[in-house]
Amino acid sequence: MRRRLVITLLAVVAAGVVAAVVVTSREEPRPAAESSPPPSAPVTTAPPPVAFCPETAESDRVRSPSGLDGKTEPRTPSGPHRLAYFVVDGKGMSDFTGAAAQHLPMGTSQDGQVQVVVCEYPKPTDRPIGTCDGYERQGKAPLSVAVTGVQYTYKAYDAESKRLLDTFALPGIRVCPSSVTTFDDVPRAIEARSDYTAVIDRLLPHLRR
Repeated sequence: MRRRLVITLLAVVAAGVVAAVVVTSREEPRPAAESSPPPSAPVTTAPPPVAFCPETAESDRVRSPSGLDGKTEPRTPSGPHRLAYFVVDGKGMSDFTGAAAQHLPMGTSQDGQVQVVVCEYPKPTDRPIGTCDGYERQGKAPLSVAVTGVQYTYKAYDAESKRLLDTFALPGIRVCPSSVTTFDDVPRAIEARSDYTAVIDRLLPHLRR
């Protein structure tokens, strides 16, 4: 609130100037503060996927932008061409280049920009394809665990142009881990793994020329 001064002149005497001045004050309402809109919520942008792989094996729509932007280059007339390998499943997209590169021909260099991109899409079939046996348990008989099938679809792309080079499907293979997970002493089934050796064999023509 502000105070306004009000000055009142009471009298003027002819013999001399005698003035009585009364000074009073009164409260003046303070103007209402202007309302301002609430601050807008910060805009959050989801990071791009690590690669341009389509969301599903059935889709032909590559994604953009992606984590491969600026990390690719055209394939040269002669290989070998550098490979990047990604798995797309219910958890999202993950980089499995390190695992796949172990199955490349001996001496294949992975240094430099990416030239071929492989996208893997697993689809569990839940059909038993074998067992993994001999898991020891304290005071109990060794455990045998079922291995269930998985059908894997693969899509290979020229990394620079995002042009589809090949698409194919292969069944998963039985790979027994060193340990298994149990719930109430019941083991959880082991899913068949991607057959990297067969995948790389199928991709070799695209990696060499």
